[in-house]
Amino acid sequence: MLAGAAGTLEGCKKKPADGGAAALLDPDGGGEIVAIAVSDGGSSPGAAGPMLHALALITPVMNEPEWAPRDPSKASDDRKGVMRLGYLRKGDTVAVRPQLVKKSNCLEGWYELLPVPGAPPGTTGGFVCGNAATLDPADKELAAAPRAPNLAGPLPYDYGLNLVNGAPLYRRPPLRRERKQYENHLAVGRADRRKDDDDGAPAPAAASSRDDGSGDTAWYLAHKQRSQISMDDLKGETSLIVQRMVKGFYLGLDTESHVFSGAFWRTTHGMFVPKEFILVHDPKVEFQGVWLNAPGETRHLPLGWITNPHQWKYTFDDAGGGTSAASSGGGPHATMHRHDHVDRFTIVQLTGKKEVVDGKPYWETAEGWWMREMDGTVTNPGSPPRDLAPGERWIDVNLGMQSLVAFDGDRPVFATIISSGRHDDDDPAKDHRTRPGEFSIREKHVSATMDNDTATDGPYSIEDVPWIMYFDGSTALHGAFWHSRFGHERSHGCVNMTPHDAHELFGWVGPKLPDGWHGVHATDANPGTRVIVHDNGKTAEESKKKGDDAKDPSGKNDSPR
Repeated sequence: MLAGAAGTLEGCKKKPADGGAAALLDPDGGGEIVAIAVSDGGSSPGAAGPMLHALALITPVMNEPEWAPRDPSKASDDRKGVMRLGYLRKGDTVAVRPQLVKKSNCLEGWYELLPVPGAPPGTTGGFVCGNAATLDPADKELAAAPRAPNLAGPLPYDYGLNLVNGAPLYRRPPLRRERKQYENHLAVGRADRRKDDDDGAPAPAAASSRDDGSGDTAWYLAHKQRSQISMDDLKGETSLIVQRMVKGFYLGLDTESHVFSGAFWRTTHGMFVPKEFILVHDPKVEFQGVWLNAPGETRHLPLGWITNPHQWKYTFDDAGGGTSAASSGGGPHATMHRHDHVDRFTIVQLTGKKEVVDGKPYWETAEGWWMREMDGTVTNPGSPPRDLAPGERWIDVNLGMQSLVAFDGDRPVFATIISSGRHDDDDPAKDHRTRPGEFSIREKHVSATMDNDTATDGPYSIEDVPWIMYFDGSTALHGAFWHSRFGHERSHGCVNMTPHDAHELFGWVGPKLPDGWHGVHATDANPGTRVIVHDNGKTAEESKKKGDDAKDPSGKNDSPR
């Protein structure tokens, strides 16, 4: 589930911008156009116009100076074509035209963003209502804005793992007495503390029932199994506490904050968590997908990835003692020889030749040794779509081989391995298989929170999942830094990639993300890249029929990870 994306901006009001010049009637929009008087601080050197700073966590960008209808089927004629093009995150900065469109639907006025370079004449870059943005770079609300994401990758932010059930997520740094009240039963990092001298944090006290007036023992003191907990149970018992987190939740980390009551992490969403409850994620790039069109790159399809930590190089002797590949059936019995160890995630060039010995398939490598199929995976994309336009970009996701290949027309340009949704043919509650079919990327996000309840795993929450590319409802391609099971099913339905590979693909696929934006929606003028999801050796349509026969589509988990 994409947290916050549907959040409203009501209550986030700013004073209307100074009109500066006389207002002019807008004959098309029914409002008036007002020139903006820009102070010296309102524009940047070299900027094409005034610079607008987003003040809301989700600052929508509309295609017209109008709000998109909640139900398009009931919209008035003048709002039927209104849509959200994307959004800015708090602190994002974009160039705008030096004028406001004043309308009754946004008393502060609409700022028109400059179009992307190369856009046709007359193209708009979108409109942002002034109730969620400012031209003043010194606006006090910007002090709480998170750091800009690292768009160079592989991760846009730092991340932290919550280590204890019940860790409080505060709206502000708590006082010492508040920490003593709300954390006296949480002992992680506080064992055997002699004094109250560790960043001012209080010493632990005995565990007790949560003092919320109900008299009930809180879930994190009752030692409930994770599957017995729901997201509703995590709501804070006071306005100070946003949430009581489950062990294993991830937060996006912005900056450290040291106050009299202790040391805290401020999150990318502006909340505070005691530093001692968080293990900072150590980012690692274990492997990188292959840009087949990179200068000097000689590798080509098919490629293999070693996914077993205990993989070896193999050779075979035929029955007569010679060194040849074994027959795939009915021929002389071969003798297998195991040689050097091969590291996990090693990428190997394959010849395309496959043999079966003692019921186990092996793939021949260009180096002359054989890779046991059970110890790795292999690229095997399907045929291009029949209506593929010349030079059209598209993505092939092979669920059976857990591989992904990106194409430019009929030419493969990028290959890697993935982790798609876990399937379970026996228990529908545990069946999170990724749905096959032909899709297009509907929207892209630099990052967004994914959280939900699952019947068997309980609640999960990961703030600022990186490089999200939604293509089928809530199913997306995205980076996953919290596991390294690539080449195997692992997710709740999404197609997981290493953060590095997701970042690489994020910049390659459509829709194009304009500079300064945090998220963008596909439109006719900025279309999304096609995504074909299929089983190994089957078309998307054949795979979809097989999946429909095996599972009721209504049982699909709608918040994959």
